Amino acid sequence: MSTTAEKSTSASRTEEAAAGRGSRRARVPAIVVAALAVTGIGLVLASTSEIGHAAAWGLAATAVLLGARHAFDADHIAVIDNVTRRLATTDENRLRGGAVGFWFALGHSSVVIVTAAFVTAGAAAARSLVESEDSGVREVLGMWGLTFATCVVGIFGIVNLVAFVRLLRRRPGDAAAEGTAASASRGSISMIFSRLIDTVDRPTRMYPVGLLFGLGFDTAATIGLMIAAGTTAASTSPLLALSLPLLFAAGMAACDTGDSVMMARLYRWAAGDGGRFRRYNLIVTGLSVLIAGVVVIAGIAEVGAETATFALPTLNTEYLGFVATGVFALIAVVALVVARRRADG
Repeated sequence: MSTTAEKSTSASRTEEAAAGRGSRRARVPAIVVAALAVTGIGLVLASTSEIGHAAAWGLAATAVLLGARHAFDADHIAVIDNVTRRLATTDENRLRGGAVGFWFALGHSSVVIVTAAFVTAGAAAARSLVESEDSGVREVLGMWGLTFATCVVGIFGIVNLVAFVRLLRRRPGDAAAEGTAASASRGSISMIFSRLIDTVDRPTRMYPVGLLFGLGFDTAATIGLMIAAGTTAASTSPLLALSLPLLFAAGMAACDTGDSVMMARLYRWAAGDGGRFRRYNLIVTGLSVLIAGVVVIAGIAEVGAETATFALPTLNTEYLGFVATGVFALIAVVALVVARRRADG
């Protein structure tokens, strides 16, 4: 009896310790985003003696808004939602799937922070490389970033397409269909990419993915703000120039984290019921695959146009991320309403 009680107590302590670690991990994104925002605001406050208050706060607000805007780019939403789906439906990662967007955004914004630091330090070469539309380095980096983003989104899109087809073919009462979606995604196609896919087995592994995405200088509208501001501020207020990439990172990380948290919670909610999980998984996985497909087609068309190797009609995906997030948020609201009605009934 005592041995059984001791085992039960030990198991309970292990579960509590795991829950505590999960809770601490969940707080990391909020702490880092807050630290970026506070540091950025502090630098803006310190710079207001050198530059007008209105100008300083105007640039700061623009940096935050551009970071938030960039978080809703179609490639961001596609890769974050597809990876979150994979992690949130495995037992060991259910508490951590919401951090996918945070680590991706952190890696992505690192490029902007380093670039702005070079500009602030007075590296004229770095400034000209980013500012000039005719820069060979910028052109190469832009093509690299676009190609890498298209490939990554395409790979995870294929994996989720396999999962979607398998779920669609299974009967609603099939016990296998009521299991996790992770088991459904292990098809022959996913095995081809298993090394890359298995590399992203935890949210922190999204940092290098975000970093490689960020190497593409196709984010000219985003970096353009900081270079335009930095070119002016570097000669009058280096502190303000340093604050802008930090505020940009805070805005992007907050929105990308929010997206992955929402998706992870929706997947965990659906996993609580077999039939509900299957229906929800079909809808959301299908939408994720559709979005990934649009992003890949748009990327291929742009690569063809840039290299003049082939011509495809170009697709404007500027607002696709906003639309996708809105649709997923609507699904979340509907799911919440249905769940509460069933609970009350």
